[in-house]
Amino acid sequence: MPEQGEAPASGRVPLLFAGEKISDKAQRLRLSAKWQGMQFLIITLDSVAESIFRRIAPQVSATVDFRGDAKTGSAALEQKRFDVVVIDCDDVYRGNWLLQTVRKTRPNKSSVVIAIVDGATQVVDALDQGANFVIAKPLFFERVRSEIRHVCTMLAAGQRSDRRHVVRLPVYITFGQVLERRAEAVNLSLGGMGVRVSQPIDEDEIIHVRFSLPGCNKPVRARGELVWSDREGNAGIKFIAVHQDDMTLLSRWLEHAALGVNSELTKQ
Repeated sequence: MPEQGEAPASGRVPLLFAGEKISDKAQRLRLSAKWQGMQFLIITLDSVAESIFRRIAPQVSATVDFRGDAKTGSAALEQKRFDVVVIDCDDVYRGNWLLQTVRKTRPNKSSVVIAIVDGATQVVDALDQGANFVIAKPLFFERVRSEIRHVCTMLAAGQRSDRRHVVRLPVYITFGQVLERRAEAVNLSLGGMGVRVSQPIDEDEIIHVRFSLPGCNKPVRARGELVWSDREGNAGIKFIAVHQDDMTLLSRWLEHAALGVNSELTKQ
């Protein structure tokens, strides 16, 4: 029998965790639906910390990548975007250095960072070094789970307020000396878009994008900035200026997309 809150060996989430009430299960499933698909990076050598996060992961429907040192942790941060990064500052050699460099990696500039401290690093110092949240040892399952649920709820609320719709659209990107480079938009919202590019976008450049929505004759133009990117050619662009007519068109199209309606109303 798995311990309370622990996933069975098959990796499937059980119908009811050991000791869990039916009402608790209903709440867990509601919250889990909001958090679906989050990516965690946990950098720790502490077997207790690893055990706790392995138990929590299925309860928040998270995929977890464990690393045991700063070198492999840094490589993961450079390679891929994570929603949440947890760094055991005092038990991992150069953990504090890693905490300070998370924001400098392109894929994880906007990730939520949680620092675990064990006395050598003070809470206020961890916050100054870039942590959004700090958990002090000794670690207790219920306390850590409560913190992670809070973080996931906060992230889910942000996603709902700027809901992104999966798309496959050609988009033309201009920045610096690069004019009208073709890329592919893979998701879209009022606040920005995710794109797949063949060559990196310069980090400090203002980006101009142009794209046409299905069913619309008028192209949408926007000015944006790079929020994150990874080595696989994925990037996130945040819109910082959109003409009011284009914003109205985009808003109407997204409303129809959310309802699954393929309508002529959005044609201009």
